[in-house]
Amino acid sequence: MIPLSLKKIANITNGKLYGKSLIIHNVIIDSKKITPGSLFIALQGKKFDAHNFIEEVLHKGCSAIITQKKIAFKTNYIIVENTTIALGKIANWLRKKINPQILSITGSCGKTSVKEMTKSILKKYKNTISTFDNLNNHIGVPITLIRLEEKHKYGIIELGGSNPGEIHYTSNIAQPNIVLINNIYYSHLEGFKSLLGVSKAKSEILSGLQSQGTVIINLDSHHISQWKKKIKNKKVVYFSIEKKKKVISFLKILKYIRIKHVSPCTHLLEK
Repeated sequence: MIPLSLKKIANITNGKLYGKSLIIHNVIIDSKKITPGSLFIALQGKKFDAHNFIEEVLHKGCSAIITQKKIAFKTNYIIVENTTIALGKIANWLRKKINPQILSITGSCGKTSVKEMTKSILKKYKNTISTFDNLNNHIGVPITLIRLEEKHKYGIIELGGSNPGEIHYTSNIAQPNIVLINNIYYSHLEGFKSLLGVSKAKSEILSGLQSQGTVIINLDSHHISQWKKKIKNKKVVYFSIEKKKKVISFLKILKYIRIKHVSPCTHLLEK
């Protein structure tokens, strides 16, 4: 993370600052991982409330807190309406400030494997950041982007979801230059209800794609006809096992994120 003052963070999150405007170098959401001088964001969910750990993190040397409630202890803190949304706002601000080339990946399966393979290629050329393991939700994506520093030129961001609207939210935080929809298959039907529901949810990744962005789509996916309006006027690259079209190398895909002299390692299909 690049250093930010509490005053700047309050502006980014539309929050109100109490106390001093210290310089923050690290943002933490896990009370067990607090380090001296860090900013703790007290997230609140259906089954947990990190506000219960405020006294603990202060004893551990936390310098400031983002909270939804007033704090009785003497400390520096920012009050916001929703700490989870505040986390996303900080992440999005940093993404735009540092402006790396972002590739966001979604799909019913194989997202993490594709992310790891892509990261292993890109990191040989430029400093690259990526989501940890499969931490691809409304918390994991912002936490990944908050780690961005000036040195990072590429970001590989996996986006997952089990209910409609989740990928829309994380895609608009990441604002990718390139999106990849790996596949559409039966998954998370409790939230998506049907294969068509899965297809619509995964296509939410397109909502955050930058205006001159590129879309990479598995041509064998179900219900891709539903995406026609969303991919209109975009650069679209297809890949397929079942359908026969003009074969291009993975080199052409990486070209979109300004990588040169990479040996082809797979084959894809272009519209």
